[in-house]
Amino acid sequence: MKDIRKNIRKIIFVSGMLLALMMPNSCVRNEDIAITEPDRYADESVKSYADLFTLFWNTMDERYNYFYEQKRKDGMNWDAIYKEYYPKFAALKSFNRTGFSDPQVQEDADKAIEYFTNIIDPIMDRHFSIKIKLPYSATTSVFTSVPFWGGMKTERTNIYEFYAKANYMRMKLAEGSVDRNAESFDGGLFTLLAGKLKTNPDIHYITFTQFSLSSMMVINLADKYLEPVSDSKAVLTAAEIEKSPQLNAITDVNLRNELKAFCIEMLKSYNDFMDSDKIKVFNSYIKGFKENEIVSENFIGTANELLDNMSNLPYYRAHYIYPGVGVNSQVLPFVFWFTDRMDAHTGARNYMAFTQALNIVSGAGPFYNKFLNPLHKGEVKKIIIDVRGNPGGSVMDARFFIDRFITQKTIFAYQRTKEGNGRFNYTPWIPAETNPHKFSMPANIPIVILTDKGSASMSEMLTMMLKSQGNQVISIGDYSAGATAGLAGPDEFNGGIISNVTSYLNFYMPLMALKDRNNEIVEGVGVKPEVYVAPPTDEEIEEMKRSPQTFVDRVITEAVKYLSSK
Repeated sequence: MKDIRKNIRKIIFVSGMLLALMMPNSCVRNEDIAITEPDRYADESVKSYADLFTLFWNTMDERYNYFYEQKRKDGMNWDAIYKEYYPKFAALKSFNRTGFSDPQVQEDADKAIEYFTNIIDPIMDRHFSIKIKLPYSATTSVFTSVPFWGGMKTERTNIYEFYAKANYMRMKLAEGSVDRNAESFDGGLFTLLAGKLKTNPDIHYITFTQFSLSSMMVINLADKYLEPVSDSKAVLTAAEIEKSPQLNAITDVNLRNELKAFCIEMLKSYNDFMDSDKIKVFNSYIKGFKENEIVSENFIGTANELLDNMSNLPYYRAHYIYPGVGVNSQVLPFVFWFTDRMDAHTGARNYMAFTQALNIVSGAGPFYNKFLNPLHKGEVKKIIIDVRGNPGGSVMDARFFIDRFITQKTIFAYQRTKEGNGRFNYTPWIPAETNPHKFSMPANIPIVILTDKGSASMSEMLTMMLKSQGNQVISIGDYSAGATAGLAGPDEFNGGIISNVTSYLNFYMPLMALKDRNNEIVEGVGVKPEVYVAPPTDEEIEEMKRSPQTFVDRVITEAVKYLSSK
């Protein structure tokens, strides 16, 4: 059994916070017993449906973190579940398939799916899921992998699709709003939309696809770029090109001279760009940004101008642009040499890092200029933060984004994990606190957070964190998803598991339970809005897509009504 009583350096919530704290002794103890770690079981230990169920039951018994709350909420008795379902699984005899027909194997698999569904559906942890591999053919090694999750029997509540909502809101925002669209690191599309409402320019609005602002919208810059490195052996000169053995091996004198002139001119164009005054201007803006995070229009404009200039440089890695390529076989060895030397030459001055810096200032700069900077200056007086349909994301967004709306340290929630393998062997509840950002807004302002059943994880952390700041923050819409349980590294804590337990069970089980600042468990329930607005009907969802110009979003209407009274 792992010892949880140690310094806790990092807690990573898929849903929430990054905390540094010391975990005290638990008030609940049980005897240390030798228990095989779930991920150490081999397939050979699963020889029947009864074995499969027992392995599932034991893993849940040791690792699941909400059994106490489950028992209080719906009377779930994990021992009673074992007594009820073990005989049912034991009655399924075709796990090894020998002596059975395909229909018999499939019938048993379907019954197992039914049993697991009945057991797992009441699980309140909305991050929890599991894939279970079941035999599905007597004559071949065909298996079916079936996903299960808490609440899987519950009919899904209507929510607006994010991009339909974003398209609708684009028409509601004033000219000059931030509209950032970029490929995210997972290959999807990240979109952030922020600006002032046309009808109510004193109200700011922001929405985004997911919590990945700390990777997609953050500006991290070096102190300077493209600094000269004249003493570096990597620096390429015209003299080195002229003396190149690969160049001088070209027997066609005219072609050799043409190539030499072409490459020297290309080198000069890159040097002229890297030594240009615009680079110095860009570097001068960095100093101010490092001090106060200000991104001016001129800073963004300089980055865009440099990107344009960069795009006009010849692409030296394109071999087809060089004279004689494809005509004279002696040319390519020199071209390979030259492109490698250009890589080293530009690399010595961190050319690629500079390219990335320009792109991030160009892409994320408007977000700072038109939203983060005005927020810090106190120019944003009222705001709607729309996290409807936002499934959550990176914990680092708490530090980069959410903390900017924090003006005071407060407890916004409590969390706990397991201290041992006993079913109810928990640590005490540990308070989770808010902390203002270095560049947070200077004073509290009226804030409305829009939520629905698609607002999960980090969306709920944002809602709870901001509501802890005072009554000037409310949420409007539907209850959130109720997916607040957290994850952390497997070596730091007991409880939870994100791995295979044999090839038959693939668990995604958080290890941390969470309750709000009022000691209410919101897992499986959601954060309650101060102003409840019923979910959209099927007709409203279609109308938003079909007629965004004339559609009326009832939740936005309520938010504007509330903020207009403040």
